[in-house]
Amino acid sequence: MKPSTTSFGMQRSVRGPWRRYVDGLAEHRPALHAYCRHLTGNVWDGEDLVQDTLVRVFSLLGKTDVQLENPKAYLIRTAANLWIDRIRRSAREHAAMLLEQAEPDLTLPSEASDAPSAVRQLFETLHPQERAAILMKDVFELSLEETAAMLHTTVGAVKSALSRARGRLEGRKPPAGFDAPPREVVEQFMRALNDKDMNTMKALCAEHVSSELVGGVELNSFDKARKIFEHAHTVMPRLGFGEHPWWKVVEYESEPMLAGFRTLHGVEGLNEIHRFEVADGLIVRVRTYCFCPETLAVVAEALGCPALQRPYRSPSVGDFIMATLGLRRYPGHARPTN
Repeated sequence: MKPSTTSFGMQRSVRGPWRRYVDGLAEHRPALHAYCRHLTGNVWDGEDLVQDTLVRVFSLLGKTDVQLENPKAYLIRTAANLWIDRIRRSAREHAAMLLEQAEPDLTLPSEASDAPSAVRQLFETLHPQERAAILMKDVFELSLEETAAMLHTTVGAVKSALSRARGRLEGRKPPAGFDAPPREVVEQFMRALNDKDMNTMKALCAEHVSSELVGGVELNSFDKARKIFEHAHTVMPRLGFGEHPWWKVVEYESEPMLAGFRTLHGVEGLNEIHRFEVADGLIVRVRTYCFCPETLAVVAEALGCPALQRPYRSPSVGDFIMATLGLRRYPGHARPTN
């Protein structure tokens, strides 16, 4: 059978419900982000877990007629379950890799695992359920009963997990499992973006470069992603796109990345972060964090600058019209945070 080349016919009809869903959960996002960041041990894996959780819950809402209560608790429980499943899957993959070796070394050398360094180091300290339990109880100050309900276990099991965790916890925060790109590649991309030099930017990228607005669209070629970088210079304060955009290379946790700054409401601050994956000297992936206000706030604090208040999603046509007419404030049209 010849594969279909037609587009998803229902795509447009899904956008509205997704945007309303994202807007409706805005009040719970800071708590969800804080939980995911503490759970994974770093801001980047934490943001990924936030996005995975949002997609999972959105899909579940479309599958059930049961009224789900307490959205915040449901989000956090879903994040915990996703993370525990991820850790267990990594453990199984590592075990399978050891079994395939001719002379398996049953110890866990720091350089031998395909799992991210964050996963390896967390295994050395806490069991996944212990990590989830201690965060819910000690960091978010949930009761034993609430923690047990969110983890689908008993109060006694939570007490045991907390006792074991507190006995072993060393307080380590592992870095994200991510190979840092060459700084010179990031600097070349920065100069091209500042100069609006699309040809140079394209030459720096692999043919099928993946370009992702984290929490938004993901495209698989530079030509498709061109508008993203062209819009990087757009100035529309009513929609939260501040004035005087400029970029510089910064380092966060030893990783060179591109930081974008703008001036909004008279304050210059961090507007977005671009992270890069490089293979054979070419950029194969660009991840842009502009709809991730909590992640930007964490990085901005480390850089010693304000973070502009960003929205959780891109503006719709309706947002554009209403903001242009001054009838409604778009979420990006807000004061910065220090």
